[in-house]
Amino acid sequence: MPTDGADPRRSEPRLRTLLSGKLVFGTHDLTADCAVRNLSERGAKLHTTLAANLPRELWLIMVKKGCAYRATVCWRRGDEVGVRFESEHDLTRNTDPDLVAVRRVWREVAAR
Repeated sequence: MPTDGADPRRSEPRLRTLLSGKLVFGTHDLTADCAVRNLSERGAKLHTTLAANLPRELWLIMVKKGCAYRATVCWRRGDEVGVRFESEHDLTRNTDPDLVAVRRVWREVAAR
């Protein structure tokens, strides 16, 4: 397997990272911490102890970047999940009423 993030199954390489993230799901009141292990424009590989119990659709908040991705779980392996990004939202500027709960979680985590 190539070590530069290239994978013949992917149309674009994923870059290795070690970023902290927050997952939001359910009625936007359930959260879980995660580590973003690698990242591309279209998706990410996440490490979380709740991998087996995550729903298919969720939000991934990238705390330091101040953005959230509406994401779909594509695969699960142990404590890791692969997600595909459906949309990206700037939490520092977005005032969409549908994102109120996601923005609240981001603000709480970012304030720590």
